[in-house]
Formats: sequence, structure tokens, C-alpha cells
Amino acid sequence: MDQRLRIENLKNEYSKIVEADKEKYMRSLGNDVASPQSGPKKYWSAMKKLLKNGLTSIIPPLLHNGTFITDAIDKSNIFNNYFKKQCQIIDTPSTIPENVEMFTDLIMNEVNFSENDILSHIVKLNINKAHGHDGISVRIIKMCGESLSKPLYIIFKNCISKGYYPKKWKKANVLPIHKKNEKNLISNYRPVSLLPIIGKMFEKVIFDNLYCYIFQNNFISDKQSGYRRGDSTVKQLISITHEIYKSFDSKHDVRAVFLDISKAFDRVWHEGLIYKLKRIGIEGEMLNILVSFLSERKQRVIIDGQYSEWVDIKAGVPQGSILGPLLFLLYIDDIISEVDSDIRIFADDTFIFTIADENSSVRLDRDLEKINSWAIKWKMLFNPDITKQAVEVIFSNKRHNQNFAPLNFNNIPVKTVSETKHLGMVLDAKMFLSHT
Repeated sequence: MDQRLRIENLKNEYSKIVEADKEKYMRSLGNDVASPQSGPKKYWSAMKKLLKNGLTSIIPPLLHNGTFITDAIDKSNIFNNYFKKQCQIIDTPSTIPENVEMFTDLIMNEVNFSENDILSHIVKLNINKAHGHDGISVRIIKMCGESLSKPLYIIFKNCISKGYYPKKWKKANVLPIHKKNEKNLISNYRPVSLLPIIGKMFEKVIFDNLYCYIFQNNFISDKQSGYRRGDSTVKQLISITHEIYKSFDSKHDVRAVFLDISKAFDRVWHEGLIYKLKRIGIEGEMLNILVSFLSERKQRVIIDGQYSEWVDIKAGVPQGSILGPLLFLLYIDDIISEVDSDIRIFADDTFIFTIADENSSVRLDRDLEKINSWAIKWKMLFNPDITKQAVEVIFSNKRHNQNFAPLNFNNIPVKTVSETKHLGMVLDAKMFLSHT
């Protein structure tokens, strides 16, 4: 029998089995609801499962240009256009230097892995994770198991040798995730990308090599706590509070300024990122596959099973990918060397602090100017308007606080507050911590 015809017959047979089992399952739930013998627990369990497919949209009507949008396709297109606009390179005069300023004599030019590595990734896959636009679920991949490791090994090896990251694996279904405040405003949502599972396995192979190289050679500062093994928000909060209490013990107050990069993941400048990869010795196969991974990305938004059109993405690293966070950390890490004040970063949340003395305003203003210059150089944007201005907290256990000259950042006044939320905790000026 012709191979294509055989596959088509198997596909049809599989579809019939799925439909028959689905009908059997729904009939069973209906019987549980209708049966007088069903107890309350069993009744409501079956009822919830029956009603699951009829739930209302998680995205309420959107207020767009003065009109409420209710249609799912219209919503998805509005979100997609909004997210696409966030993935734009910030227009600054900076350019990439002609000659790469190397940070090391080390070189990483290969991606090494084995069939067993791929099998290990398959075994560790979580069947509850959503799949991408290709429709290949984690469950199907795990069912195939060991039989997939050899062909995937061959495919991955060929892709790496040719420096080609397949375009289908760079296409993302995007889910709008609500952040805070009103749910009917698109600006209160962030995008999370659902990528093909096979593509994410390929990412994991590349990630394992790159992560080891970067952290074994300390190319990312330990003052950055985001997305790294063995570190966490808790560790950074402990580090911050330790430094502040240590200053209290020395009879000193602490001035701290909290900053946030606007749309940080979405605005990573690809040329700048590639330059920074070269600076730490990334070349050859590894550099080529990363360049391909970043280029020609596409996305569409899905809401209530309805899709927007595909659009091209010119900047940023995908939120929801495996490589994205690591590449982002590398991109922003050199901001740490720009400042003289102490600094802590968790992903894109930046926090600088210094002893409060007669020269602290000068030091902080100088550091804030350096951070702003770094942002211009690398086409990023901090606190773009007065509604999202940087904030300062003066940490003190004294009865009367000192007065200091006001600070400015990006031509916007830094707002002095008595407390601020950082990494899920409210940091009070007296250092009474509370969880939010």
C-alpha cells in the first residue's frame, strides 16, 4: 500500500476512535447528572465538566477607540496589532561598533548533545503544557517516546550544521495574559507565546549548552537573580534587606531607586544581542543557530478558539520560549557595570541603592544618567512617562528623616514614596515587610 494512503487511513481510523470515545465520555457525564443515585459530589463534578466547554470568554469586551469589542476575532486582531507594536526597536542614533570588543578569550562554537539527551527531554515533558500551532501535543510526543529520539537527533543535527532554525518552530500562538487593573484595556495585558513542542525541545538542546557556558564562566553577574538555577525572588529580597539592616547597624540610612524597563522582553534589539553574544565568544554553529532563532519570527493571537492573522515580529525575545529569558539576561547584564551604586536586578526589575549622605544625590543622579545612556545605546526604554516614573524610598529606622535634593531620571522627577512593591513584597521605609 502506498505510504501516504496508509497514513491517511490511520488518520481517519484515529479520528473515528477519538470521536467515539468522546461521545462515550459525554454520555457517561450525562448519565451521572441524570441519575438519582449520583451524590452531590459526583453530580457537581460531572456538571462542571459538561459546562467547561461553554464557559464565557476570559477576555471581557475590550474598550478600543471608544467602542466595546465583543467578537473574538476582532479582539484577537486588536491584541495582535497591539503586541506587534510593542515589538519595535526603539529609535535611537546608536549603531553596532564595527569591531567587537571581546570580554574573554574563551570560545563556544558548537552545540553538543546526544540521542539520550533528547529522550531525557521527552521523558521530562509535562503533559499538561499547551502545544503550539502545529497541533502536536505533549501527550503524542511522549507516547512515541524512544522512537522519536533518533529522527529528532538527525533533524536537530542537520539544523545546527546548516545554521537553520525551522520557520514553523518560530511561529507562535500568543495568549493575552492579564497583568493588573481594568481587564477591558489591552494595555493591561502581556503576551505569552505558545510554541511548537518539538521546537521547544530543540531550544532546550541549545539552551543547555549556552547556559552552562554563560554561568560557568560568570558572564552574567550574581546581582541578577532572574531565571537562573538556585536563585529566586526570596534570595534577592533577603540580600536587599540584609544590606539595608547592615546599614542601619552602622547608623546609616539607605536611599533606593526602583526602575522598570518598559516592555523589556519585547524590545530586545536583535543586532545588539548578537553583538553581545559575540563579545563573550559565541561563534560558529552556536552563533548561527541563535541568529536564525531570532530572525523571521511570526505570531498570531488566539482568543476563544479564534485566531488573528499572522504578523512579523522584528524585535524582542518570545515570552514563553526557553531561550528567550536567558538571551534577555545576557542582553541587559552589562547595565550592572555602568553604575557605582549597589544594584540588584530580577529580570527587568532594576533597583539601585546607596548610603544616604551629603553626596548621595550626586551619586544617584550620576548613576541614573548612566542607566539612561545605557538604555539609549542599547535601544531600551525605562519609565517612559510620568504615570510610570521611577520611585525612591529612603530606608531609615530614625525618628526624623533627612531631607535630600530631588532626583531626576530621563527628564522625569523621581517620586519619593514611603513604601513600594518589589518582587511581590511591599518594602516599607522602616523595613516592615509585608506580602501582597
